[in-house]
Amino acid sequence: MFEEAHRTFVDNVRGLSIEEALDAGGGFRSILGLMKHTVGWSVVYHSYAFDEEPRSWDGTEWPRGLRDEIEPTEAYLQEILEWSERGHERWLASTEATIDLDAERPLHWGLAAPLREILAMMAGHECYHAGEINMILAIRGGEAWEFGEEVEENHICTEGHGVEPPY
Repeated sequence: MFEEAHRTFVDNVRGLSIEEALDAGGGFRSILGLMKHTVGWSVVYHSYAFDEEPRSWDGTEWPRGLRDEIEPTEAYLQEILEWSERGHERWLASTEATIDLDAERPLHWGLAAPLREILAMMAGHECYHAGEINMILAIRGGEAWEFGEEVEENHICTEGHGVEPPY
């Protein structure tokens, strides 16, 4: 489940242009901002689950340091993507050995949870934001479903707004 969640997230952000990454779909959270948020919390949860001295949001090693605003450049986008991969690789390395998934691990808000629940939280968090990113990209592209899957969604006809499936 954890691997699938990360793959879903990466599939939605791989190959984005900076213009796409800066899109917020009419809202206030850009794709790049969502990426930064998602990876940042993954890094914090990992630190609390595995580091002897956990680091919270302010102590996390952010690309170019913790900042209130993203840097709207291709280079920064790539750094966030690389940070995502490094963070995921740390999770994999930490969980690769035979470990006790029922062992209680600390959480950043002061409670503790079994490692299996923390992994489920992280998978859910990554999928949740991957869905937000997917929606922004669909709105941006005027896309609905894959060809052959057109359906009436509430009162909105999606016919003619299909996309080619990747297979």
